[in-house]
Amino acid sequence: MEQVRMDMLQEENHVTETCATQGKSLRRLKSLVTCCILGLCILAVFIVYLMVQGFMLYQELKGIYQVSDKAAVHPLSFKEMESDNYMAKPRAHLTGKKQLNYVSKVQTLQWENRHGLAFTEHGMHYTNQSLEIPKTGYYFVYSQVTFRLTANTAEKKGKIEHVSLTIKKITSKYPEPEELISGAKNVNEYESEGYRPIYLGALLFLEEKDQLIVEVSDIQMVDVTVEHKTFFGAFML
Repeated sequence: MEQVRMDMLQEENHVTETCATQGKSLRRLKSLVTCCILGLCILAVFIVYLMVQGFMLYQELKGIYQVSDKAAVHPLSFKEMESDNYMAKPRAHLTGKKQLNYVSKVQTLQWENRHGLAFTEHGMHYTNQSLEIPKTGYYFVYSQVTFRLTANTAEKKGKIEHVSLTIKKITSKYPEPEELISGAKNVNEYESEGYRPIYLGALLFLEEKDQLIVEVSDIQMVDVTVEHKTFFGAFML
């Protein structure tokens, strides 16, 4: 009888140990499953974070490529903005030409505006011996006229001639042309082979529709044999 009790006690202890072992294993399994779930959650959050960052990077690169494509199509657009659209501002450079049908009392020079070094751009217009301003603003206006002492003028004036150059403005505000800048010199037959250049240049505020003309003391003495000797121009700043 005593032996039976001992066996029963041993069996009960065995069952208890088995249950305890199974409980520990179950708790370990639960802990492991919990850790796996937490790890998966963390991994999922990390993947979502990477996806969001990747999408943002894609948008930035897309914007950069779009700007690059625009720059490739319009290579001067950014340069024009940086330089305040300088290349599109009104400008003109006129060169001397043979003077035809001049009147002695009106010594306004005629100019070449198309051939050689001459040009008119971005609204600047040359007509009727005058350069017309297309836009109100500050302009640098310049002119050089080279005078030469001819045989006829030397005989008449004793081989010395007083010459002058004047840039004038024609505007609806004044009935007569307004003098802007002028200069004068003497031409001597024995000085620099009888040639004398006069150069004028100034920064002026001009209004739309203003017209600029160049007058000289004697058109017959103006040297137009070479483009760089006699010229006239203006450009907007």
